[in-house]
This record gives sequence, structure tokens and C-alpha cells, in this order.
Amino acid sequence: DGRTVALAEELARRAAASARNARQYAQRVRLARDLQAGLLLPELPSLPGATLAAFYEPAGEGLEIGGDFYDVFERGDDRWAFMVGDVCGRGALAATTTGLVRHTARAAARLLNDPVAVARAVNAALLERSPHQGTGFVTLVYGELARTGGLLTADFVRAGHTPPLRHRADGTTEILDVPGMLLGVTPDPVLRPGRVVLRPGDSLVTVTDGITEARSAAGVLFDERGLAAALAACEPRPTTARAAPDR
Repeated sequence: DGRTVALAEELARRAAASARNARQYAQRVRLARDLQAGLLLPELPSLPGATLAAFYEPAGEGLEIGGDFYDVFERGDDRWAFMVGDVCGRGALAATTTGLVRHTARAAARLLNDPVAVARAVNAALLERSPHQGTGFVTLVYGELARTGGLLTADFVRAGHTPPLRHRADGTTEILDVPGMLLGVTPDPVLRPGRVVLRPGDSLVTVTDGITEARSAAGVLFDERGLAAALAACEPRPTTARAAPDR
């Protein structure tokens, strides 16, 4: 009868709307993932005498572009630059700021021989943004690796970011808590240089606060000490291993 036909038409209309919404959702997820992937390195470069590794796992359902990023590149003079950072916010503005930070750091690194100076160049670029390019702050660890004999020296700056850690070949771990302020907030942030010497079998570990701010089922914060303890629990590396700054 007429009511049966009307009910069938309404069910068909709702099913079509649900299918359309599902397709739109899937398209948005793919777009966000493609844009996120474009902000990350397609593959890590080969660094003579060391091993690089990276793991990136965005939280959430994939609709929003996260603010975490990393980069590694050769800056000349047998030196390699690395950075790990976190942009305040998510979405298109976070992606715009991520691109600004990476490109500014890459350009400045070829002109400046000081990680602190590179971080200050990034800070200046952030402060010069127009409002439609974003206004959020950035945390950053930027460093440069140079080989001296059989060792790797990492000169770095920590701008408000989760501190890096040195995981030694004997299994002990050190938090490299060098002071430094956020970028994109003040014209003259306090930034201090840091240096760590990596011996054969050592690792330099850098993370974002997605790791250190994770909580257990009981609500206990993982934090930097939890990360250091987790690294210390790993099996010691053989002393013949090469220095490996792991990301």
C-alpha cells in the first residue's frame, strides 16, 4: 500500500545519505593522510657511520592533520641536521606552520653554523606570519651531527620541546634537559646550546609529547623518566655497534 511504499522510499533515502556520508568521510581521511604524508620524509637518508630510524603514529581517527613532524638532511661540510618538533594545533594551519618551520630551518642551516642561530631564524619566521598562516607556538629540537674520529658529536638546541635522551651502549640512559623556550611567542627566546658525544653503540632518542604525556590504565603519566626507564630496560647494545641516533 501507500504507507509501505513511503516507508521503503524513506529507508532508501536514508541509506543513500549514509552511503554518501561514508564516502565523504573516507575522502577526508585520505586527504588528511596524504597531506600528512607530504609533510614527512618519504624515506630517511643514509648517514655514514650511523643508523637512522623513525616511527610516526598519529593519534585520533585521521581526519585532522597532526602538528608533530621530523626531518633529517645534509647541510654540507660532512654535517647532518635533524629536527623533531610539535606545532600547536591541528589541521591546515598546523600543516602550514610545519612547512614554514622545516623550510626555514633547511635554508638557515646552510648559512648558519650554530643550532641556536637556526632556531632563532625559525622563531623570527614564525613571528612574521600573517594571521591566516597561523599564530600557534612551536616546540623544537634541532641539532647537527658531525663525525670526529669514531665518534658522533651532536650539537643541538631544545626550544620548549620534550628533551632528547642518550641511550648508552651499556644500557644506561641520560635525559639531555638543556633549557630553552618555545618558538613563535617572543622575539628573544632564551635558548641554550647543548652537546652530546655518541660513542659506538650509543643512541640519541628524540620524541614528541605524545609519548611522554601518555597515561597508563591507572592514569599514571609516562613522562620523561618513564621513557628513560623504558630505554634502560632494553638489552644493552654490543660495544661493536656503530653510533645510532634513533628518531
